[in-house]
Amino acid sequence: MNKWVIWAPILAWYLWVRFRRNVGRQKLRLWRLLASPIAFGLLTIGFAGPCLTRPALALGWAGGLVLGAALGWLALRLTRFESTAEGQFYTPNAHIGFLLFVVFVARMAYRFSVLGGSEPIFESRPIPAFGYSALTYLIFEVLAGYYLAYNLGVLRRFRALAAVPPA
Repeated sequence: MNKWVIWAPILAWYLWVRFRRNVGRQKLRLWRLLASPIAFGLLTIGFAGPCLTRPALALGWAGGLVLGAALGWLALRLTRFESTAEGQFYTPNAHIGFLLFVVFVARMAYRFSVLGGSEPIFESRPIPAFGYSALTYLIFEVLAGYYLAYNLGVLRRFRALAAVPPA
């Protein structure tokens, strides 16, 4: 039986979940807003190790982190916040959310093409060993920097709103 019969629906569901988290109105869920920066922060620290001896990786790592944090800050500025009787909500900017989704899907498609044994679409030179690609570091750190800056910013914003007494 073809492995894609099993993996395709799981992958489609996961992509849909990722898309919904980046686009559309979101209910404030503290555990989600805390879990993402913790996970990305730990992974970012873990990925810093190989950067100590490989300048190209360090450039991808640092550049992606700075770019992602700037994108997170911009997205935070464009986010709508609201408190209703149903709870607290925020609506991320749809364009930035869609951009992150496309970057994530493109990276997954590329990695599947490499791991699947077919020739990568965009590479004509040998592929670096797993974990030694500055482009992979850059893309991952853009996502990590974004989620670190954005989620911590959303938490900070809701904390500030909660501190303001009702008028």
